[in-house]
Amino acid sequence: MKHKRIITGLQFPNTLVLMVVMTFGLFFTHTVNAELSISGYAGKSFIDNSDLNLNQGNTNLNYKDVSWEDKSFESPIFYGVRLGYWLKETPNIGFSVDFSHLKNYLIDDKSVAVSGTQDGVPVDNNQVINGTALKEFNMSHGLNALTFNGQYRWFPTGQRDGSLLGRLQPYSGFGAGFSIPHVEATVYKLKTYEYQWGAGPVVNGMLGLNYDIYSCISGFAEYKLTYASVEDSLNGGGVISTETVNHQLIVGLSANFDI
Repeated sequence: MKHKRIITGLQFPNTLVLMVVMTFGLFFTHTVNAELSISGYAGKSFIDNSDLNLNQGNTNLNYKDVSWEDKSFESPIFYGVRLGYWLKETPNIGFSVDFSHLKNYLIDDKSVAVSGTQDGVPVDNNQVINGTALKEFNMSHGLNALTFNGQYRWFPTGQRDGSLLGRLQPYSGFGAGFSIPHVEATVYKLKTYEYQWGAGPVVNGMLGLNYDIYSCISGFAEYKLTYASVEDSLNGGGVISTETVNHQLIVGLSANFDI
């Protein structure tokens, strides 16, 4: 009985160690080289409603719950490029720089709640947007976002090989950066039409599936969520600002190189 108790006492810790080793073997698969990936993508963007603020001179207006169009497939289309690097010793972990050419078009012929002052006169009612001081506001050449991301990928079979599951890598990522919008605004008759660097912070997250197609080429499908807070300067002084949330369904191709 004493001998049996000793064996029984050893079974649990040995099993636990084995499970830990197998788990780490699954998530931290050995690879010979680090990996560099160059990706391009396009897709469809969906934009949540948001508030919009206009502040110029003695006009200070808040437009409540305005709507946006994305026009993802109209020129210039919604697209993105990404440069990624996966570590040698822990190939599940990577980093990327991502440029995303998102687009926001204000639906300005819609009636919304408007409050504040226009030319010093108090305003608090529902009005059509382009019937106020703001005649137009778009970022059609891009609510461009540049983000720096950390990424994690899984190998379902524990390794990357030519089998069906071995070609598959689910992944996720999270990052932050800044926006470079192309501001197209008309306040009364004064136009602003220019790119503006660092107009506000951007935060994004992604969840996707990569599949090795042939040799160094892979394809991927991804859901990406981007939050951007922009404050655009206006000609003649003042700012127009908003916070937008863009949901993106994208597909793309990657070229992957061992380095």
